[in-house]
Amino acid sequence: MAQTSDGTFTHVRGELAWTIAEHRSPTDAIAMVEHLDAADEGRFELLGLTDGCETALFWDHVFRRVVETGFDADGVDDLRDLGDEEIEQYAGRREALNAADLEAWDLVHPRNQWLLKRRRLEG
Repeated sequence: MAQTSDGTFTHVRGELAWTIAEHRSPTDAIAMVEHLDAADEGRFELLGLTDGCETALFWDHVFRRVVETGFDADGVDDLRDLGDEEIEQYAGRREALNAADLEAWDLVHPRNQWLLKRRRLEG
């Protein structure tokens, strides 16, 4: 998320903090949002949170794939550590989100919530 004083980004950070506080630690929610915010730029774009807000899902613009990573009040796990996992590539972020079960996510990032709303209207 871009660093700005724009009310939209304040709202996004607030929504992330509220959701994390509901699922994990109200005390650490702000610190966790700060780390997610710092990781959400350049190569990686935050898509949402799953697994009781234990896992953050990022879009990797370089490899065109979804990256799952843990996070806590101390930081976000290394997003560049690809390990030996099988990499499922997509044509783009929209295709990856269309393939995802967004209803099961704890939070869909507000910049992607339009897709969830469209599915509800079509469904």
